[in-house]
Amino acid sequence: MKKIFLLATALLVLGVACKDKKEPAKKEPVKKVAPAPKPDTLATKVEEPKPEPKPEPREPNKYFLIAGSFSSQDNAESFKKELTDQGYQSEVIMRNWGENSDFYKVSYMGFSDKKEAINKMQQERSQPGKEEVWVLVKR
Repeated sequence: MKKIFLLATALLVLGVACKDKKEPAKKEPVKKVAPAPKPDTLATKVEEPKPEPKPEPREPNKYFLIAGSFSSQDNAESFKKELTDQGYQSEVIMRNWGENSDFYKVSYMGFSDKKEAINKMQQERSQPGKEEVWVLVKR
């Protein structure tokens, strides 16, 4: 009888011990997520074009190579057209002051830098037919 009593007590203790254990947590249903699209193996990464740098503001031309000087504006304009037709950026310059202010000067190149203008003048003078090219400073 002792054995039965011990066995019953052991079962009772085990039964109480089992009740203290928590029940397993209920699992929440898994939400189905749409699969990610497969990467296109033919697609290539397109880089956005970089903006072009803005040119720095340039000083206006102050030094000009003069190809001819005329007392008649019509002759100066005619020579200017000739130079423009040859691809030069020609300009008729008339000064209202100083020596030779009554002449129309015809330029064919302009520079904002004095040294650059003088160097180009020296190069031009070494070519046949351009020995009398000179630099005019326009103020």
